[in-house]
Amino acid sequence: DGTFKPMQSVTRAEFASMIAKAMGYDSDPDAGSAYPDVADDHWAKAAINFCAQNDIINGYDDGTFQPNKAITRQEAASILRNAFELTETTDELFPDDSAIAGWAKESVYLVKAAELMKGDAGTGNFRPTSTITRAEAASILMNAKYAGVID
Repeated sequence: DGTFKPMQSVTRAEFASMIAKAMGYDSDPDAGSAYPDVADDHWAKAAINFCAQNDIINGYDDGTFQPNKAITRQEAASILRNAFELTETTDELFPDDSAIAGWAKESVYLVKAAELMKGDAGTGNFRPTSTITRAEAASILMNAKYAGVID
Protein backbone atom coordinates (compact mmCIF):
# COMPACT_ATOMS: atom_id res chain seq x y z
CA ASP A 1 0.00 0.00 0.00
CA GLY A 2 3.05 2.31 -0.22
CA THR A 3 3.39 2.87 3.54
CA PHE A 4 6.54 2.16 5.58
CA LYS A 5 4.87 0.89 8.77
CA PRO A 6 7.84 1.80 11.02
CA MET A 7 6.56 -0.05 14.10
CA GLN A 8 5.86 -3.33 12.27
CA SER A 9 8.09 -6.26 13.26
CA VAL A 10 10.66 -7.52 10.77
CA THR A 11 10.57 -11.20 9.80
CA ARG A 12 13.60 -13.44 9.40
CA ALA A 13 13.07 -13.42 5.62
CA GLU A 14 12.89 -9.63 5.54
CA PHE A 15 16.05 -9.26 7.64
CA ALA A 16 17.91 -11.79 5.49
CA SER A 17 16.88 -9.78 2.42
CA MET A 18 18.02 -6.50 3.98
CA ILE A 19 21.41 -7.92 4.98
CA ALA A 20 21.99 -9.66 1.64
CA LYS A 21 21.14 -6.47 -0.27
CA ALA A 22 23.36 -4.37 2.02
CA MET A 23 26.21 -6.77 1.21
CA GLY A 24 25.55 -6.55 -2.53
CA TYR A 25 24.83 -10.26 -2.74
CA ASP A 26 24.90 -12.32 -5.87
CA SER A 27 22.93 -15.54 -5.60
CA ASP A 28 21.51 -17.90 -8.15
CA PRO A 29 17.74 -17.30 -8.20
CA ASP A 30 17.28 -20.71 -9.85
CA ALA A 31 19.02 -22.63 -7.03
CA GLY A 32 16.80 -24.75 -4.82
CA SER A 33 15.96 -23.57 -1.34
CA ALA A 34 18.43 -24.32 1.45
CA TYR A 35 15.51 -24.92 3.86
CA PRO A 36 12.44 -27.18 3.60
CA ASP A 37 10.11 -24.43 4.86
CA VAL A 38 11.28 -21.84 2.28
CA ALA A 39 9.54 -22.61 -1.00
CA ASP A 40 11.50 -22.40 -4.23
CA ASP A 41 9.19 -19.55 -5.29
CA HIS A 42 9.52 -17.63 -1.97
CA TRP A 43 10.29 -13.96 -2.65
CA ALA A 44 13.37 -14.02 -0.34
CA LYS A 45 14.71 -17.48 -1.21
CA ALA A 46 17.84 -16.20 -3.00
CA ALA A 47 18.73 -13.84 -0.14
CA ILE A 48 18.09 -16.56 2.46
CA ASN A 49 20.28 -18.96 0.46
CA PHE A 50 23.05 -16.32 0.27
CA CYS A 51 22.92 -15.78 4.03
CA ALA A 52 22.94 -19.53 4.69
CA GLN A 53 25.82 -20.20 2.28
CA ASN A 54 27.90 -17.46 3.91
CA ASP A 55 27.15 -18.51 7.52
CA ILE A 56 25.36 -15.23 8.19
CA ILE A 57 22.02 -16.68 9.27
CA ASN A 58 21.48 -20.23 10.42
CA GLY A 59 18.32 -22.25 10.54
CA TYR A 60 16.90 -23.85 13.65
CA ASP A 61 17.91 -27.20 15.12
CA ASP A 62 15.02 -28.88 13.31
CA GLY A 63 16.44 -27.76 9.94
CA THR A 64 13.83 -25.07 9.31
CA PHE A 65 14.39 -21.37 8.67
CA GLN A 66 10.98 -20.03 9.77
CA PRO A 67 10.96 -17.13 7.29
CA ASN A 68 7.79 -15.52 8.65
CA LYS A 69 8.90 -15.52 12.29
CA ALA A 70 9.64 -12.07 13.72
CA ILE A 71 13.34 -11.61 14.44
CA THR A 72 14.52 -10.62 17.93
CA ARG A 73 17.11 -8.00 18.73
CA GLN A 74 19.61 -10.60 19.98
CA GLU A 75 19.11 -12.69 16.82
CA ALA A 76 19.70 -9.57 14.72
CA ALA A 77 22.90 -8.85 16.68
CA SER A 78 24.19 -12.34 15.90
CA ILE A 79 23.40 -11.92 12.20
CA LEU A 80 25.08 -8.51 12.05
CA ARG A 81 28.18 -9.93 13.74
CA ASN A 82 28.38 -12.74 11.18
CA ALA A 83 27.61 -10.55 8.16
CA PHE A 84 30.06 -7.78 8.95
CA GLU A 85 32.69 -9.91 10.70
CA LEU A 86 32.76 -7.65 13.75
CA THR A 87 35.69 -8.16 16.13
CA GLU A 88 35.86 -5.13 18.44
CA THR A 89 33.85 -5.38 21.64
CA THR A 90 33.08 -3.24 24.67
CA ASP A 91 33.06 -3.84 28.42
CA GLU A 92 30.19 -1.36 28.88
CA LEU A 93 27.21 -3.57 29.70
CA PHE A 94 23.56 -2.87 28.99
CA PRO A 95 21.45 -2.45 32.15
CA ASP A 96 19.43 -5.56 31.15
CA ASP A 97 22.55 -7.66 30.45
CA SER A 98 21.17 -10.57 32.49
CA ALA A 99 18.27 -10.89 30.01
CA ILE A 100 20.62 -11.46 27.04
CA ALA A 101 20.97 -15.14 26.13
CA GLY A 102 24.42 -16.64 26.62
CA TRP A 103 24.74 -17.52 22.93
CA ALA A 104 24.04 -13.88 21.99
CA LYS A 105 26.08 -11.89 24.55
CA GLU A 106 29.28 -11.62 22.56
CA SER A 107 27.38 -10.57 19.42
CA VAL A 108 25.34 -7.97 21.32
CA TYR A 109 28.48 -6.29 22.62
CA LEU A 110 30.22 -6.47 19.25
CA VAL A 111 27.32 -4.63 17.58
CA LYS A 112 27.25 -2.16 20.46
CA ALA A 113 30.97 -1.42 20.02
CA ALA A 114 30.45 -0.99 16.27
CA GLU A 115 27.57 1.40 17.09
CA LEU A 116 25.16 -0.58 14.94
CA MET A 117 22.68 -1.16 17.77
CA LYS A 118 22.14 0.88 20.90
CA GLY A 119 20.06 0.73 24.04
CA ASP A 120 16.75 2.51 24.50
CA ALA A 121 16.77 6.23 25.12
CA GLY A 122 16.20 6.82 28.80
CA THR A 123 16.75 3.29 30.14
CA GLY A 124 19.67 2.14 28.01
CA ASN A 125 18.16 -1.36 27.92
CA PHE A 126 18.92 -3.60 24.96
CA ARG A 127 15.61 -5.56 25.09
CA PRO A 128 17.16 -8.75 23.66
CA THR A 129 13.93 -10.71 23.17
CA SER A 130 11.93 -7.83 21.70
CA THR A 131 11.42 -7.97 17.98
CA ILE A 132 13.15 -5.59 15.59
CA THR A 133 10.85 -3.01 14.05
CA ARG A 134 11.16 -1.75 10.49
CA ALA A 135 12.33 1.63 11.87
CA GLU A 136 15.04 -0.06 13.96
CA ALA A 137 16.21 -2.14 10.98
CA ALA A 138 16.50 1.00 8.85
CA SER A 139 18.47 2.69 11.64
CA ILE A 140 20.80 -0.30 11.99
CA LEU A 141 21.58 -0.30 8.27
CA MET A 142 22.21 3.45 8.27
CA ASN A 143 24.50 3.03 11.29
CA ALA A 144 26.36 0.31 9.38
CA LYS A 145 26.78 2.64 6.42
CA TYR A 146 28.07 5.50 8.59
CA ALA A 147 30.40 3.13 10.45
CA GLY A 148 31.86 2.07 7.10
CA VAL A 149 30.79 -1.55 7.54
CA ILE A 150 28.83 -1.43 4.24
CA ASP A 151 29.20 0.76 1.20
